[in-house]
Amino acid sequence: MNEKNARKIKAWMTLNGVKQADIAKEMGLSRTMIQRFITGHSTSMRVFEHFMNMGCPREYFAGRTEAKRAA
Repeated sequence: MNEKNARKIKAWMTLNGVKQADIAKEMGLSRTMIQRFITGHSTSMRVFEHFMNMGCPREYFAGRTEAKRAA
């Protein structure tokens, strides 16, 4: 993922009061895993679907393997 999309996701999270630690706790994952997903260093269909269910815009994940599979 490019850095611009990672910034968009982080901005969306801030505007919506969503914290990486909260996502990690809800999903039983580490904060590091969530950070790596946001920056595109790891992939996870499960985390992608969680972001979609929270209302994060799909276009912020453009080009990601998860977004292509979910289309």
